Amino acid sequence: MASPCRAKPALLRGLRPLVATQQQLAATQKILLSACSEPCIYCDIWKLATLIASHSPLSARYNLTTGTPTNSPVSSAPSSPVASSPIAQSPTPYASIISASKRIEAQFQTQRSQLNSILSICTVSGVDTTEGLRLAHDRVATAVEDLLDQEEDLEEELLRDLQEQQYDYSYNYGPQYAYSSASAVYGYSHERRPSMVHVTH
Repeated sequence: MASPCRAKPALLRGLRPLVATQQQLAATQKILLSACSEPCIYCDIWKLATLIASHSPLSARYNLTTGTPTNSPVSSAPSSPVASSPIAQSPTPYASIISASKRIEAQFQTQRSQLNSILSICTVSGVDTTEGLRLAHDRVATAVEDLLDQEEDLEEELLRDLQEQQYDYSYNYGPQYAYSSASAVYGYSHERRPSMVHVTH
């Protein structure tokens, strides 16, 4: 016998996936891990809400004025060749990436608002709106997937620029320095899509 859905009663009570504290994260993951094995709109909505709640935008993971990862020691080292490169000295070296990132974040906010509308519908107890919820979920999920693809393309463009700079440094600082510096720049440990769940349609 299948276990009862945990996402539906949680959503009906107005609970939301939260990831700010360890306690909230544990509660969110508990419902994620107990997702229904059969297709379930409420589990899908919980997954999508968790994806959006745990999403970390490009501007939070990189210093877009220098192109360096925010958790990279190179990004805060004043003597770093990245900080003193001609590209980094330009007032807006990654202007197009910054602009595109802001546009994606604004669109992400729109989808977050759409999701909040869906979550509000879920709190209407006793109303069977499964079909409408499925259509609304699929629209938001498709849009979010597209935004994540765009963001991933931007990140790849940013990393390509960093790699090209690194090749230039190898001529000035020697292969050994270039290798160690590259390790510092690219050795950060986070997933390319650092969200807790993947989009499901």
